[in-house]
Amino acid sequence: MINVITWLWRQSKGRTRYTAEHVNVWAAMVGRNLSLPHKLYCVTNIPDGITEEVGIIDLPTVFNGVQSKAWPAQAGKPQCYCRIDMFRPDAAEIYGERIVSMDLDCVVTGRLDPLFDRGNDFIMLKSESPRRPYNGSMVMMDAGARARVYKKFRASRMEEVNKVFVGSDQAWISYALGWCEDVWTDQDGVYQWTHGFMKHSKNGKKPPDDMRLLFFPVPQKPWQLMDKYKWIREFYK
Repeated sequence: MINVITWLWRQSKGRTRYTAEHVNVWAAMVGRNLSLPHKLYCVTNIPDGITEEVGIIDLPTVFNGVQSKAWPAQAGKPQCYCRIDMFRPDAAEIYGERIVSMDLDCVVTGRLDPLFDRGNDFIMLKSESPRRPYNGSMVMMDAGARARVYKKFRASRMEEVNKVFVGSDQAWISYALGWCEDVWTDQDGVYQWTHGFMKHSKNGKKPPDDMRLLFFPVPQKPWQLMDKYKWIREFYK
């Protein structure tokens, strides 16, 4: 059994406002495209409006207020430190034995089974930035597999970390794990809405034939682009 989780919280000056409707669309896309035994969960402190098909896990508060001057919340930079909680040694008691974490800003365009039906005890989306090995948009792991990410975290070290890696939680994960972990890439059909993707997709007009999943680690989100790109509208529902 895989517990597929997503996250919903509010950041007062965040560049994107996420809602229960985004959770519901995410759940529908995953449900249509994943036949492996699974359950869907949302880690949140604002559960109102989320479909009953999605279980609720309380949003952890231990990382509230953590930020770095090099990645400031005041400038709208995403503060995703709460996701470090899934690395805790006792994660199985909260998140399940086998965990897939996915961001809400995605479009599922193909079967997800080949991505999740593999034996890696840990695998993460590869960053397209040369300044960071991993992208926090998707992670799969056995609970507790990389507990040092949680146990060694120190908020006081984030300014030091941001001199090496860009971001909040994914910067710390990169710092804690280094460059050697297994990753998903576009070779697995997992793409990111970046300059590289635009080349693959004829400037966004047609998705690559092998694409299963597309994440948007940029200010533009799929629900904002549906009018411009018909194929996004066909899948994002």
